[in-house]
Amino acid sequence: MIAFRRLVTASAICGMVCLAVVTPIGHAAAQTGTKSAVAARPVEVDLFRGLADIFSRGMDTLTEKLNRQGYSARVYSHTNWQSVAQRIAARYARGDKPIVVLIGHSLGADATLQIAHALAKSNVPIELIVTFDGTHPHQVPDNVRHLVNFYQNNGFGKRISPGPGFVGELNNVDLTADTSLSHVTIDKSHRLHAQVIAKIADIANKDIAAARQASEPKKPRTAKPKAAKAQTGKQ
Repeated sequence: MIAFRRLVTASAICGMVCLAVVTPIGHAAAQTGTKSAVAARPVEVDLFRGLADIFSRGMDTLTEKLNRQGYSARVYSHTNWQSVAQRIAARYARGDKPIVVLIGHSLGADATLQIAHALAKSNVPIELIVTFDGTHPHQVPDNVRHLVNFYQNNGFGKRISPGPGFVGELNNVDLTADTSLSHVTIDKSHRLHAQVIAKIADIANKDIAAARQASEPKKPRTAKPKAAKAQTGKQ
């Protein structure tokens, strides 16, 4: 009987440990504090292929990598950008507000900016956009907080500029000198994929930290002692 109880206890402990190990970082478990638990918002990533869905298979590879990391990632044709924008806007209107990340290659990169401009009309924030060799010199609307543009000055890729009211982070990464890349291979670079995944993780971790800080009780301000007034008058 004692041996059986020990076996049950050991199995329960093992199950708890295994559950903790497989918790995905995209849907991070609650961060337990002394008085409250802070849960991270889920990270949802929509990726977009370029022309005819043929030359942008790096978006499929990156989608698989992100899903293995625990994020919710889906890949689409660039022609589906309007339906994705409508879905994001509808969820936001219902109060469902995940961290929104958009990634695209070529015409798919252009689609991410089209979504951003559409969502700006409803004041829906986009945490991060990553573009691979987009074909138009877009301006970033003010609802985007971070944008990374990997491009080559090769006849296809274009720089992106800040639009009116934009105060976020804009990083144009000129890869023209990297002869190992081209318009049809830039989206498949494992090195660039790693940078994208690291950027998403950094944003998710900062979101957790901000939520934790907001949940902590504010310390009451201690009133400063008033200086004694000088006594005046004749003795």
